[in-house]
Amino acid sequence: GGVYPLGGCNSESWGARECEARKRGRPGGRRVSHLRRAATGGDSESVNAPSPISVRQRYADAITRSAESDLGAPLVEATNVVAAADRGGSTAAVAYPLGACTVIWCAAELRPSLSELDGRPALGLDEFVQAGLDLGGKLVGFGHHRVLSDELAAPSIDPARLVVLDRHDPGDIARIAAFVADCADDDLDEAELDREQLDPVIVAVLAVDGAIAAYACARPWSFDGDFDDIAVIVHPERRGDGLATIAVRALIARQQRAGRLMFYNCDVENRGSNAVAESLGFELVCTVAAVSFT
Repeated sequence: GGVYPLGGCNSESWGARECEARKRGRPGGRRVSHLRRAATGGDSESVNAPSPISVRQRYADAITRSAESDLGAPLVEATNVVAAADRGGSTAAVAYPLGACTVIWCAAELRPSLSELDGRPALGLDEFVQAGLDLGGKLVGFGHHRVLSDELAAPSIDPARLVVLDRHDPGDIARIAAFVADCADDDLDEAELDREQLDPVIVAVLAVDGAIAAYACARPWSFDGDFDDIAVIVHPERRGDGLATIAVRALIARQQRAGRLMFYNCDVENRGSNAVAESLGFELVCTVAAVSFT
């Protein structure tokens, strides 16, 4: 999800980009009928600009497929506690309210502690958090999930200041390393900017001296590989100039030309990141909550 570091948190302290875990390559499964509202194609003139219903439904379908795959059965119209093998070792349980059904994802070792929540009427986020606290957990935080239905034009900026970086190019790697050295560890963690595992798509806004001023990146969203999961980080000395929005807009315009869909996830308290998402037209599709058990 998107990150515009303003002192937010990451991963088990609230993951900025798929807050509970980095899930990869989830297999398909049956969909819950009450989540399968018919998607309409609308009157869009471009395949890169799906209707709001279709993109929002695509999100719900992706979450449902993944949960049912982990559960090994259809979701029920209630609270579903779902253990996932790829969450092994995680101390967090994360709730996704999906209307008549709520999914609580956790590691297999946590499921016995949460079993009394399974089958309850679909818990809202506040109810989930309170139940988690009653079971000895600690609130981690809340995250907004957003998708984009509109097609965006490239930003109005000198094209020479926008560059696409190659994560395998030695020169680009050195430029990224210099940028990373100037950023705080907390900001890098929230953006999940790891020089050893850079995202496949990177767009940078350059300063006058050619150094990276803002860095936007994307990787396939773990629940649906047709979505790009976006993150952004701005150099500490370049904040306040709107560069995060410029970088993300440039990345989106590039990726939409290739037919990609857009996903943006950030902490609800990260005002900068939420402002970037809202200014670009991202629509809130779900707010999730995490409770940690240690």
